[in-house]
Formats: sequence, C-alpha cells, structure tokens
Amino acid sequence: MKKIKKRIKKKGIINTSPAIRMSELIVEYASDYISLGKTMEERQSYLNSACSAWNIAVLPDHLCEKALRRSIEEYQRLNPWADDADNLMHDMRILIQKKLQMFPHVNKVIMAALIEPVSGTRFRINVVSTDNVKK
Repeated sequence: MKKIKKRIKKKGIINTSPAIRMSELIVEYASDYISLGKTMEERQSYLNSACSAWNIAVLPDHLCEKALRRSIEEYQRLNPWADDADNLMHDMRILIQKKLQMFPHVNKVIMAALIEPVSGTRFRINVVSTDNVKK
C-alpha cells in the first residue's frame, strides 16, 4: 500500500480508489459552474452539461470535437426554442479543458448525476460512474 501511495504522490496521479468519490471530484471540478443555476432545476441542467463535458474529455482526443458537436446538436434538438447553443459549446470547451488539467488520469465515465438540496443554497451531488476506461 505504501508503494502505491508513493507512486501516486510521485507521479501526481489522483487516487481513484473508492475512498475518493466521483461526486467529490465533480464538485471540485464544476461547483462554480453548477452554482450559476438559480433553481435546483437549473443547477441540474448545469450539472448535466458538466457531466457531458467530463465524458467528452474522457474520449480519445480525435473523437472529442465530434462528440462535442453531437452533444450541442442534441441540445438544440431537445430545446428548439433555446438560442444559447454557442454559449453552451463555449462553456463545455472550458469544462473539458478544466477536467483534463485537474484530473488527467481519471477516466471514469459518468452514467448519471443527480443534485439534491441540502439547506439554503447548499446542495449535494450523487454520481454513478464506471471504473476507469482506457483511452
């Protein structure tokens, strides 16, 4: 166990054992973005976007741009009245880069994420994810 901890510390690899939960990583990675939402519905929408960006960042580099465009097309299809697709694409690009900078070795895919109110403006995020996938 000491060897693993030393290797993780030496290489700067984050410990992705069950002791570190994906929900904690998502909060660290995107809580400022999620908090832009004024209601729990809006925060859930921001969380969904952040999770989509995370999952795109996990893909091999050559597939990221196509996946991002597909995600935006799906957003436009589901929200034909919305005129903020360019802003969403911009935000997702920033989130993809942020994930790659903060957690480059965590390649878990987020299957589901739910936000729950705790008290006042505080919230809790629950995440279901896969094990690390190979890039």
